[in-house]
Amino acid sequence: MTTNNAALDTVIEHANETTKAAGERVREFAQIGVRKATEGVEQISKAVQSASEELNAQVNQARDGATKASLKLLDVAKEDADAGFAAMRDFLAAKSPLEAFDVSAKYWRGRIETRIAQAQDLGAYVRKAADDVVRPVQERIEKFAKAAA
Repeated sequence: MTTNNAALDTVIEHANETTKAAGERVREFAQIGVRKATEGVEQISKAVQSASEELNAQVNQARDGATKASLKLLDVAKEDADAGFAAMRDFLAAKSPLEAFDVSAKYWRGRIETRIAQAQDLGAYVRKAADDVVRPVQERIEKFAKAAA
C-alpha cells in the first residue's frame, strides 16, 4: 500500500509539474501574443497618423492652389475692367465714327488675344496645381500596391 501511495504521489506530483509547465507555456504564449498585438497596433497607429498628416498636407496644398487660382481670376477680371474703361474713355474721346470704330475693333481684338493667353496660363496653372496635389497620393497608392503584392 505504501508503494501504491508513493506511486500515486509520484503521478500526482508529475501531473502538478506538467500542469504548472503547461500554465507557464500558456502564459508565455499569451504574453507573446499581447506583445505582437501591441506592436501591430502601434504600427497601424503610426501608419494612420502618417496618412492623416499627408492627407492634411494635400488638403492644405489643394486649398492654397484654389486660392491662388481665384486670385489669378481676380487679376484677370481687374485687367479686363481696366481695359474696358480705357477703351470706353478712348471711344468717347474719338473725333469721328471711323476713329470710334477703330478704337472698338482694337479693344475687341486685344481682348480676344488676351483672353486666349489668360486661358492658356490659367489652364496650365490649374493643371500643375492639380498634378501637385494628386501626384503624392498616386505615388503612395502605387507604393502600397507594390508592398501588398
